[in-house]
Amino acid sequence: MSRRRWLWVVAVFGLSVLGALPARWFGGLLPVQVQGLSGSLWHGQARQLGDVGPLSWQWQPWRLYAEANAGFQGQNWQLSLSGWPWNWRATLEPQPLRGTLASGYRLSGDWQGRVELQGAGSTCTAAQGQLRVSQLALSAPWSLALGESSLHVDCSNGLHLLGQLSLAGQHQAELDADLLARRAQLRGRVEPGAALQPVLLSARWLAPESTELERTLTWR
Repeated sequence: MSRRRWLWVVAVFGLSVLGALPARWFGGLLPVQVQGLSGSLWHGQARQLGDVGPLSWQWQPWRLYAEANAGFQGQNWQLSLSGWPWNWRATLEPQPLRGTLASGYRLSGDWQGRVELQGAGSTCTAAQGQLRVSQLALSAPWSLALGESSLHVDCSNGLHLLGQLSLAGQHQAELDADLLARRAQLRGRVEPGAALQPVLLSARWLAPESTELERTLTWR
């Protein structure tokens, strides 16, 4: 047997052993809060992972396939990835509503649609589809209608998440999030007397007597 084949056998064996270990053994290594962790790296679930929950996953590296189902902000999502790291395809789509992790700030709305990405290695080469919701609202800590929203991905210059939010006679906004640079630009307009105006004023996202919103957001 050639050296390359021996190395392949050893790598597959090592991954098989590692993936079969209990997932709870790795919970302490994660930088976010984890609760209810069970199963293995190949197939497991968690009641909470940071702000996400519940979460379940299955990983089949011998098929170059992984899938995760997660609850976030009142909506359930399914993410699938196949073919990575070579010619890969990823899809994200909302799933039927069920119980999700409660949080201090909570959105509600029935998202529809599907986003598909294609790429190779760490590069996204094509994106299509969009996610949309017609009655997005803030349901906690208070109730506030936010209106219609849509999200899609642009791979023509890096990896950008583009979003729109509007409510007739109240507000409109556009988001351009550069996911690789971990920076987003939020621009919009809030009509005088709009229900969202005092919220933005208290958060200092909107200057007094101003109706124009412009904010740069960054994250680690």
